[in-house]
Amino acid sequence: MLRDEQRLGLAALEDLEEDDSPLFDLRLDESQRGKGAGVEVLRALCDMVFKTMPNTLRFEGQTREDNIAMRKTFLRAGFLKEAHSRLGWPTNDGGHVAFIAYSILRQDWENGTVTTFEWEDLKI
Repeated sequence: MLRDEQRLGLAALEDLEEDDSPLFDLRLDESQRGKGAGVEVLRALCDMVFKTMPNTLRFEGQTREDNIAMRKTFLRAGFLKEAHSRLGWPTNDGGHVAFIAYSILRQDWENGTVTTFEWEDLKI
């Protein structure tokens, strides 16, 4: 990924052919963080996936719970938090933190909306 001939970072797409809900991995170069590049890249990835893959219903990414910058990037780009998996991401020191999954639906990308749902939909 380049902006003004400067490297922004790396983006990788996964499950493009096996699934109607591909995933992505985004790593911004440290020099590019905090400048709005994440939202720009994420929106460009959405455009690419939804324009070139007509059967794709949703586009998903995941991050660690402590990566607040990426979590805000997801929200600013129109994604919605869909999962919070406790202790689901191993850390380098042998511990674990939660991972959080976000996605955007094709219909929301097309309409500029965010379709929400009720987290606590079942009571006991």
